[in-house]
Amino acid sequence: MIILVRHGEATHHIHNLTGGWTDSDLTPVGEKQMKTLAKKLAKSFAGREEPKIFASDLRRSFLGAQIIAQAMGDIPVITKKSLREKNNGKAAGLTETAARKYYHGPVDGRELDHKNYDEGETRREFFKRCRKGFQEILPTAENIIIVSHKGAIQNMLFTWLELSIEDVFAKNISFDIRPASVTILGINRWHENTVFSLNDTSYLFGEQDLSVFDYKFLNRLPR
Repeated sequence: MIILVRHGEATHHIHNLTGGWTDSDLTPVGEKQMKTLAKKLAKSFAGREEPKIFASDLRRSFLGAQIIAQAMGDIPVITKKSLREKNNGKAAGLTETAARKYYHGPVDGRELDHKNYDEGETRREFFKRCRKGFQEILPTAENIIIVSHKGAIQNMLFTWLELSIEDVFAKNISFDIRPASVTILGINRWHENTVFSLNDTSYLFGEQDLSVFDYKFLNRLPR
């Protein structure tokens, strides 16, 4: 089973900063979201083999992963730069207004090899980086938690569904991945790569548990 978590609300969300490689922190709201998730994940995994936890090394994701890891018994968090959001180059750390001087929009809005920001990353480069990092993680454990970012989680979903970046662009595919959302992937009993839950934030409201092990999993991930 693979649990993809987008970090909670971050300071760049509320201070008009660019996202990407801006090394923003969690807001108090974001910390609360991650603590709620951590509590419910710890309850779900009680009595089961502990998962491996991976995170982007950007602070907002790493802190979210640490909160989860502490609730589950201080298990280690493995950071990977490959799980970062798309590199926005010289715009990182700047307000959205200040970043405009480094922005160059693509001609048709859908160019795979165009860098929106000076010293940034193309859409193709971003996808390949995330795909490689995700594929390196998959063989490491039966149960995996990855705390990352909206665009990176989208790329992991595309990879899981065996979509190339050309497929994604040609078919105009996207997924809504909200702050603190949970997406659950796994192999089902029919040996299919399955998305069991997508962009779920319902656990934040009310006292309901987070249903992690209620799906028809095959207890095996690709090796």
